[in-house]
Amino acid sequence: MNKTSLSNGLQTGVFAQNLIFYDVTDSTNTRAKEILKRRPLPEGTVLVAARQTAGRGTGGHRWESATSESLLFSLILQTPLRLQPLSFVPAVALVCTLREHYDIEAHLKWPNDVLVGDRKLAGILCEGVSQPSLQTAWVVGVGVNVNQHIFAEPIRDIAVSMHNITGLSYSIENVFQDYMLEMERFYYHSPEDVIAAWQRYTRMIGQTIRATQDNQETTVKVIGISPEGYLQVEHADGQRETWMSATDLDIDRGY
Repeated sequence: MNKTSLSNGLQTGVFAQNLIFYDVTDSTNTRAKEILKRRPLPEGTVLVAARQTAGRGTGGHRWESATSESLLFSLILQTPLRLQPLSFVPAVALVCTLREHYDIEAHLKWPNDVLVGDRKLAGILCEGVSQPSLQTAWVVGVGVNVNQHIFAEPIRDIAVSMHNITGLSYSIENVFQDYMLEMERFYYHSPEDVIAAWQRYTRMIGQTIRATQDNQETTVKVIGISPEGYLQVEHADGQRETWMSATDLDIDRGY
C-alpha cells in the first residue's frame, strides 16, 4: 500500500484528492492536528497510515493495528456543513460500504460504533482543532479492521475484522476508495437523510438496553434519535430522557 495505489481508481470529487501517506506513524489524528496548527490543509485532505503505534479511539481507548491489516486514516473537514450529526456521517457511510460493496451485514450502535453481531469492526473519533486563522477544522479519524486474523487478548472477544466474517482477504486500497466515495456522498446529504440512514442501519430502536451512566446502572427503552443525533430513551416509569453524549456512558454489548 502506498499513496499511488490508494489514489488510483479513486472516484471522489473532493475527498482524498489531497492525500498524505505514512508507512508508520503514531496517530493520523495527531499528525493532522499538528499540521493544522501550523497551516491549513485543503478540504477533504486525507492522511493514511499503513501502521499506527498509538492510534486512539473514543474515550482515549487505544486502537490496535498491525501493518496493512487495517484501514487507518484521518479526514480533514474545513467547512463542515453542520456539526451535528457530523460523527454519524463516517459511521453511516461505512455501514453502507460494507453492506453494498462487500455484503457484510454491519449495523450501528449509538453514537458511531460499527458492529457485526456484537463485535466492533471500526472505531471513529472526531476532533476539532483551532487553526492560525482561528477557524476550527474537524479531523475525522477512522480505523477499520480489514484483514486481521486474530486480535490481542484484551479485545479478542469484542473486536472483529472483515476477514473474520467472510474468510476472504481484501485490498485495503479498494476498501478505502469505496468508503471515500460513500463518505463524500453522505457528507453532502441533508442532516435529515443522515439521521434516517442511521436509524435504518441500527438495531437499537425499540430495544430495551442496559447502560452505565455516572457509575449508575440503568435499563431503558430506546425510542429514537433526535434531529441533532441525540439518543432518546424511556425509563420503566415512563419518564423520557435525551442522552446527548456517550462520554461517561457505557452501553452493554449486543445492541
